[in-house]
Amino acid sequence: ICISLKSLTIRNSVNTGDGPRALTLEDYLNGNFQYKTFFPYWVSDNEYLHQSAEDDIILYNVEMNYPTTIMTNSTMKKVNASSYLLSSDKYFIALESNYSKLWRYSYTASYHIYDLIYG
Repeated sequence: ICISLKSLTIRNSVNTGDGPRALTLEDYLNGNFQYKTFFPYWVSDNEYLHQSAEDDIILYNVEMNYPTTIMTNSTMKKVNASSYLLSSDKYFIALESNYSKLWRYSYTASYHIYDLIYG
């Protein structure tokens, strides 16, 4: 097993006054260092979609540093959505539910299309 570490720092829960301390292999192995994965769904050069911690679908503009809620979690839960797709003009969103894999790359699913402009 090979672990490559850069000069990362972690914050101590106890303030020693020395500021952040260097990350050690012990910190990683003992579970003191944790990470969160983030997989943005890029829809343009400066915008991406992601699901918030509350499961809302957020369109985030990186140039303006501005998030917009595209769809709330209540709609996602209502149709039991497991995935989503945004149209290229950003007028429609498709919520995927009832996903069932058939064979290798084929599957069936139900899609609920929502008009984001006119409701």
